[in-house]
Amino acid sequence: MALVPGSGAVIRPIFNEETLGVDSVVVEKGGSGYSEINPPKLRIGNCGNPIRDAVLKPVIHNGRITGVIVLDSGEGYDPLRVNLIPRVPEGATEVPVPAKAQPILKDDGSLEYIKVTQPGDSHFYDVDVEILGGEGSGAEARAVSKSVTGLVLLSPGRNYETAPFISISGGNGRGATGVADIDNRGVVSPNIEVSNPGQFYLKEPYVLLVGGGGRGAKAKAVVDQGEIVNIELIDPGSNYISPPKVVFARNVKVKRKSRNRQSYNPEIYNISGITKNIGRADSNIYLSTTQPFPGSGVILLEKELIRYTGKDSNRLTGCTRGLNFRYDQRIVLDDLQDNESGVTSYQFNIGDRIVRLTESADNKIAIVYDWNPTTKELFVVFKVDELAFIDAGAPGEKTNVVFDAGVSDTTDSGDLPHVLVDDEFGVVYKLTTPLSTLTGFSFQDTEEFDGLGNGLPDLFNTNTGFANQINLDGGIPSTLYGIEETQGGQNTTLFVVGDKIKDSSLPFKIAQIQDAGALDEGVDHFATLTLQMDTSNPNYYNNIDYTVGEVVTGTNSQVQATVKSWDPINKILVLEDVVPYDTGSIEDGIIYEFSQNSTVIEVRINSVGYNYTSAPTVTISDTGTFQATATATITADQVTSIAVTNGGYGYSTKPTVTITNGGGQDAIAEAILGGEKLQGQNGALWKIKTLNYDVQVRNDNF
Repeated sequence: MALVPGSGAVIRPIFNEETLGVDSVVVEKGGSGYSEINPPKLRIGNCGNPIRDAVLKPVIHNGRITGVIVLDSGEGYDPLRVNLIPRVPEGATEVPVPAKAQPILKDDGSLEYIKVTQPGDSHFYDVDVEILGGEGSGAEARAVSKSVTGLVLLSPGRNYETAPFISISGGNGRGATGVADIDNRGVVSPNIEVSNPGQFYLKEPYVLLVGGGGRGAKAKAVVDQGEIVNIELIDPGSNYISPPKVVFARNVKVKRKSRNRQSYNPEIYNISGITKNIGRADSNIYLSTTQPFPGSGVILLEKELIRYTGKDSNRLTGCTRGLNFRYDQRIVLDDLQDNESGVTSYQFNIGDRIVRLTESADNKIAIVYDWNPTTKELFVVFKVDELAFIDAGAPGEKTNVVFDAGVSDTTDSGDLPHVLVDDEFGVVYKLTTPLSTLTGFSFQDTEEFDGLGNGLPDLFNTNTGFANQINLDGGIPSTLYGIEETQGGQNTTLFVVGDKIKDSSLPFKIAQIQDAGALDEGVDHFATLTLQMDTSNPNYYNNIDYTVGEVVTGTNSQVQATVKSWDPINKILVLEDVVPYDTGSIEDGIIYEFSQNSTVIEVRINSVGYNYTSAPTVTISDTGTFQATATATITADQVTSIAVTNGGYGYSTKPTVTITNGGGQDAIAEAILGGEKLQGQNGALWKIKTLNYDVQVRNDNF
């Protein structure tokens, strides 16, 4: 057989939603050396066994594949794909334009994350997520908003094939399993079972019978009250050797019917969960993954915008907090005036001036920016008071605050704002026309640092109309929010714990400050985790309930957390106050996450081998943070079971299993990754099935 010339081309098919046939083909790499006279044969692999194969013709120019013509789109392929299905209520007049997403696979065949490629429109309902095809199983995901902007992967699944591809060598795809039955004649039985009727169907979906080795079978769905109540067989087909898979799809391509009613078009966001509580002054943010995020940028964490300058695998570093906060300080008041519901009776009106019980010349005017009587949080901004003598800017300077030096009747005695002292090397510039200088003098600077000064001239208002008010000394370059530092680098304007203030009630109440933030702080964020525990195998749990308030420990990660709630019916565990585990190793560092899919939970035997006279040695590759271990058991001369003695931690891809010694040969096994077990103080022991970080961040801008 003649060899077809050419190599290096990479071609990807795009499937339609109607029949799961090939809509178009994207040429990612054109390769080289291809011949127009003897072109390569194109076939689609990793997409199950189609009802009808697609016919594709390559377009070759100068030895490169520059395009592909779809002569026949084929029908019934089963590629790895994500379906986003809005829960449209019965009787709804508008059908949402569907969102689209692309699954991204790891090398071990599990899903790494899901990328939203089209956010859709008019998604005013909850959205279900289905991960179909690809010959894998077990993956779960959920949409994170009703205008689909991102997807959170609940379970990565396993054994998915790589994305659909077009091979340039010929051959056939592999078969798929399904829920339909076939009889001994190789035709599809008319009794197709509806295992899940679904809901909110406005019209009958298109039914595909995929795989099974045969062809020609056709069926139709019957919908009643939004549910599929029956599947009617139209054509039983022929030559089926196994039951085909039943696939529901749209029977037409949905066109845009509704206009965009949103004020702003939805954006596509990268999303991750926080794995550790974040204090208001923390400059590092710990996430479940930082891979989708750029090396630097801005994130939105709850209501706080944060700028970061760097990242590693699970941490954003160099964080500047509260970019979007328009207040200067956040303070929390006492609970002495709380009612039975925990809401305080203190009153503050936005824009009111806050009056301290003890006023000081160092205190600037504080104005109410916002007030939350439930949390007793008071947000304030500070104003620079009017002063008699301020020369900190000229009228033409737009970047500085411009003052007009007070009013004419501020002083009757011609008092000067500064005191001149003898200074052999001093020079004072006089604002005359033209400018002139006064040599041998400098301005006095002895009011701060116990007489040492702060490098800025002292201002005096003793005999002015502003006596006993603030003494503004011009500020320094590092000052935030236009508030100058007046005492040794400490800002005397800010409220501190213990200060007392008057509220706006009549008569007023006196509130004491219990918590006071700084100028450059954000707010606290508390990480909680919701875990679904695994009951699929009796070896995965001991059926003892967790207790609220007890501490649980990951048996492999050694990470700890406190039980916030436990649902004994649905086996759902909510944790808070995560305590990372310090390995004491510079290489391994600190572990912040429980293992949800990075621990060896089983070693599956693929070949028992022969001639073993003793139990062989089982070695699991050391590619994780902690290495897994296992032991083998033989029956007669074969390896019949392998028990995991330590599942290890931190395997990002499936480790290799090597079986040596024991006198035999050809025993083969593979490692299965999953979640670790959580050991409670009161004896509970359950394996993690899925883990979801409840507080999430997304990329943003500022």
